[in-house]
Amino acid sequence: MSVFRIELRRTVAPWVPVAMLVVSLGLLLFSRGPWSHGSAAWNETWLTAVRWPRYLLVLMWPIIVGAAAIQGMRDARAGVVELFGSTPRPAGQRAAMLGLALGLAAAVGYLVLVAAGVGQVVAKGGLFTTAWVTQLVLGVLSVLAGVALGLGVGRLLPYPITAPALAVLVLAGGLFTQVSGVNGVASNAVALLGIGQVAPHGPFDLPKPAVEIGQLAWLLGIAAAGIVLLLARSARIRVLALLPVGAGLAVALPLFPASSAENYVPDEAAAALVCDGPVCVTRLHEDWLSTVVGPGKEVLQRLEKLPQHPTRVVESTEPYRDNKVGPRDPSRVLLQKDNYVLSDKSGPRLTMTLLSGAGTTQCHAASYGGERNDREDAARWVMAQWLAGSYSPPSSYVAPQAWTDSAWAALKAVPEPEQTARVAAARQLELTCTGDPLKVLMEGAR
Repeated sequence: MSVFRIELRRTVAPWVPVAMLVVSLGLLLFSRGPWSHGSAAWNETWLTAVRWPRYLLVLMWPIIVGAAAIQGMRDARAGVVELFGSTPRPAGQRAAMLGLALGLAAAVGYLVLVAAGVGQVVAKGGLFTTAWVTQLVLGVLSVLAGVALGLGVGRLLPYPITAPALAVLVLAGGLFTQVSGVNGVASNAVALLGIGQVAPHGPFDLPKPAVEIGQLAWLLGIAAAGIVLLLARSARIRVLALLPVGAGLAVALPLFPASSAENYVPDEAAAALVCDGPVCVTRLHEDWLSTVVGPGKEVLQRLEKLPQHPTRVVESTEPYRDNKVGPRDPSRVLLQKDNYVLSDKSGPRLTMTLLSGAGTTQCHAASYGGERNDREDAARWVMAQWLAGSYSPPSSYVAPQAWTDSAWAALKAVPEPEQTARVAAARQLELTCTGDPLKVLMEGAR
């Protein structure tokens, strides 16, 4: 223990967790970066509190590897390699104390980051499942592998340029693998070999067990290679460090899916439905049920005016995206918790929002703009007003009032059965994301 305390005191180990936390917590708390994902944010569930620190390893790993490399070259830079080699104490024991000090410090920094997220999740009553355990193991193993690799490379190449060059190389490689996982620049296997986890698709997905096993084998290979480099005394033995790396790749690559779309499986625990009659939300958002149950039942009641009307209001487990595609299930009105359109809405405001498009989700992204999208917005507004039984003009940022006024006048000018037929036809276009629903409301289906 005295040797261990000396290593802690005389190395950069105490500063490693400080640097890790400054970088990661600074980004998580004060920046709206790629981790601002609504229900998939780092402080929403136990799982996301563990997954986002893994994502941020792309920034923490260069700190870990670079600091370990500085310590790995310590003996050579001090000129005591031959002296220590002549002592009876095994080299492994000396290396173990150094590795333990750095590894423990880095692991503590990582676990403090995870605990910061978990603490917020517990405080707000976020969802608890056991899926986070494997992700935590992989995150801690990534940290320890970085320590082992840095120490080994520092012992192998004891030059002043080694630590900064290694940190830059690790950062560049990590960023490349993450970017390639998003836009498909490289193969899916390259993205999964990166030390920082690819950003989750949403709050209702889990990495496939095969992906986690492959990453476990790869990280163990990196850690073993670093240990071999740290303990090796000859060039011949150092070459053996390639063996665990090759073994890790041999296990991981066949397990990794060919496509990034196959990296995840549904999180059945989070996506399980909690219902109050015909209105259902996911277990992840169970506390939202009391907000949507009243408006949801009213929406279903009003939609009974239409033929083939929906019979359930169900929260969708698809991640909210800007691009919408059809066709949709006509028997359900879909909710998306992370859809900004529903943000902070309740009561009559939520009812009118759900009635928009006669209980359908929009086909375009509001940020795209353009005449086609404006026409869809106008049609969706008029359909909601017709179902509500009265008309009020929209705000300018919701839909163009000139089009809504014209469509409402044209719709109310025809008999009630024709009005119903037009709204039903426009709803069908919204379900399939085809045609011009505004034209149907004004002129009828032809």
